[in-house]
Amino acid sequence: MKACLYLVATPIGNLEDITLRAIDILKKVDLIACEDTRTTNRLLSHYGIKKKLISIHQHNEKDKSKFLINELSNGKTIAYTSDAGTPAISDPGAFLVSQALKLDIKVSPIPGASSVVTAFSASGIESTQFTFYGFLPSATSKSKKLLEQIYNQTLPAILFESPHRILKTLSLVLNIFGPAHEIFIAREITKIYETIYKDKVLSIIEKLELNSEEQKGEFVIILTSPFKEDKNTETGPTKAALEIMMKELPLNQSVKLISSIFKKNKKEVYNQALELKND
Repeated sequence: MKACLYLVATPIGNLEDITLRAIDILKKVDLIACEDTRTTNRLLSHYGIKKKLISIHQHNEKDKSKFLINELSNGKTIAYTSDAGTPAISDPGAFLVSQALKLDIKVSPIPGASSVVTAFSASGIESTQFTFYGFLPSATSKSKKLLEQIYNQTLPAILFESPHRILKTLSLVLNIFGPAHEIFIAREITKIYETIYKDKVLSIIEKLELNSEEQKGEFVIILTSPFKEDKNTETGPTKAALEIMMKELPLNQSVKLISSIFKKNKKEVYNQALELKND
């Protein structure tokens, strides 16, 4: 094998979800760089592969990249794997790849499992496009700001979330999108306790709160535009009521009453009221 940095996609849960080509590459390379040697060792042991491992993660990526680039420059072949899924997407690896490309070192992606595509395929959302955000910012104020941007966009948005923050994030979604807004969540995809939810955000929060076990694992959340949903479902009665109310009362007061009567998000009703006012 000629000098090359292979980006090898690994299973996102079920160890059988790996390609024959990926297994062959892992067997043949001189060295495997990985996010966590313990995680990668479990995968290698499952397939009877023994190989030298070097840990490269978000805290040491720049330092370890120097060593790996030097090895590649000396003709070595290296596979890089993250703990799960495709490397360098919401995981370390992008810096290493950029350094290799700058030096004209061959980089070869070995495709495989992806939690983003896997979740979207099971969502039933009829769209050929989506936006991917990865994990929300750690600061609540920044998370809230990003979710408000997502609220106003037209494409479905895909997010990752950890078990420690899932309820906190869903509470933000509840406040911004409204309790009746339908969302999709995939938990522990391809694993033993894989769970799929597609329901109103308030209902999902209640399910998770009732069962702490369902708060464990990694989550993929898919949010759709409330405006797109409403055009095909429940905007008719709301708009009709707004038209009548706004003939007798100021806009803000009409919005407050209608959102309370129909249990709708105030921001959503306010936008509908502005549309009626400008027509």
